[in-house]
Amino acid sequence: MFIAALRPFLLVPALCGALTLASCAPATQSAAGQSSFNQSSSDQSSDSGDLTPRPAGSPDVLLLAVSGRCPVACQAPGDNIDYLTPRGTVQAVADTLSARGLTVESYAVAANLSEHTPRTIMQAQVGAGKTVPAQQQGFLQLEARLNAAYNGWIHGRSNPTRIVLLAHSHGVVWTHALARAHPEVPIAAMIDLDGVCDLWETDNRAAVRTYIGQLGHSPWAFDLADSCGSVRVGHIRYDLKDVVFPNVQWGLEVQSARLLSSSNGNVMANLPFDSLENVRLDGTRQGLQTYRSAGETHSMVSRPESQAMAWVKVQLTALSAAWTPTPAPPTADR
Repeated sequence: MFIAALRPFLLVPALCGALTLASCAPATQSAAGQSSFNQSSSDQSSDSGDLTPRPAGSPDVLLLAVSGRCPVACQAPGDNIDYLTPRGTVQAVADTLSARGLTVESYAVAANLSEHTPRTIMQAQVGAGKTVPAQQQGFLQLEARLNAAYNGWIHGRSNPTRIVLLAHSHGVVWTHALARAHPEVPIAAMIDLDGVCDLWETDNRAAVRTYIGQLGHSPWAFDLADSCGSVRVGHIRYDLKDVVFPNVQWGLEVQSARLLSSSNGNVMANLPFDSLENVRLDGTRQGLQTYRSAGETHSMVSRPESQAMAWVKVQLTALSAAWTPTPAPPTADR
């Protein structure tokens, strides 16, 4: 495995008037230190009928994370890695929930259909002095973990484990596809960090269709290879990564800045960036919040020290206020 040094994002000069951004720009929601959530929406509910408690030791929250694409010079999706873990982003979200007394289990994968061994790792994505496992997991392994959690910790449980999805860039496409593929699984919260579709189909369509061909059937009720397709909501067509499905209760969306000022005073365009607010299939934004992070690039918003992640942590603390930790088992008298 070769480790290379490369800038994780691309900045290009922007000419005045060359970019028409206002037409697709959402209104910024909530300052980084303020919560805009309330608990008026119904909380995650369990199946009706006879319910039993979760097994001892199972987590209150299962955090499933998907990182994004490697930089342009790499060979995606084969060189895609889970960089949200070494950056500390996964831990930052888990710590936010743990601070409320919730037990959290995390599982993070790369933006790839399945497990793979990257040949080149971009050190800028990982961080100085940090490493990642040689074998990287992908969507199929993430889906298997979700199914196992549903069967063991959610379905028929009086205190079901809550699912939180966290993703950056291309990873957002995969988490939205995961939620869409499993409408039976309640998703307590979905965190989108500047989701983009650019190059996703080029990277992944062939692999998905090859996998389906090998199976002889599709295990999904829709074309997973078309996960960056669009759907009409009202009078607007939205990429599927901008659509939040009914089984998702809360949605936190971060968008990076459109234009940045460089040290020499020039205006630069931040590419790529998410341009549309997430929406429900019925056209509403019930339970959804969007924050545009001024001055932060596509890569920067995924770092735990960013103002974008500061906003995420504030919102996550607020929306999880009604999540009740499972009491610890009583200790034996000595």
